Amino acid sequence: MGLFNFLKKSDKKQETVQLQSKKEANISKIKQYINIPESIADKVADIDQITTSKDLDVESRVNELMKIYESLTDDQKRTKEGRYVIVHIAEVCFSERWIEDAFDNFNFAMQFKDTVGNPFLHLRLGQLNYLVQNKDKMHDELSRALIMAGEAIFKDEDPKLIEMVKSVLKEPENCSWAAYEGQDWAVTK
Repeated sequence: MGLFNFLKKSDKKQETVQLQSKKEANISKIKQYINIPESIADKVADIDQITTSKDLDVESRVNELMKIYESLTDDQKRTKEGRYVIVHIAEVCFSERWIEDAFDNFNFAMQFKDTVGNPFLHLRLGQLNYLVQNKDKMHDELSRALIMAGEAIFKDEDPKLIEMVKSVLKEPENCSWAAYEGQDWAVTK
């Protein structure tokens, strides 16, 4: 597992902000929370290969994915087809610690119709806000991820994230967080 290391400046000293994370794009998690649009099913293998390529540097992977995005029709760029490609670009940036670019792309993906409420996107935005020490926004985004998908969304993520969220949210009335399965977020998939 890799570590994100970023420095938070204070008056005279610097603190390291760390988040345990795998240093590779998580394609399986994307596919679990983002549907593959049927109209671009023939491009998915290329999108996955580029996203996880060890032979290309980050900039090359982003550029190759942007070529796929640009090859979409104008209508596709504004719908789930475009969102699917943009999420992969964002995930490449996230996994490679390009924080500003990851923010830009995950926030852009949130602008697509029927996307707000997608637990994966809220998870990643929460993690990014953690890294830049925006605690209010971090709690908001991670809370949305937990409320929508339950604890399952935090599988394979730094365990301190879910503990931080649980510290600011009340447990569901009818069950524990462990038994809570989340809300119906299928429209956002």
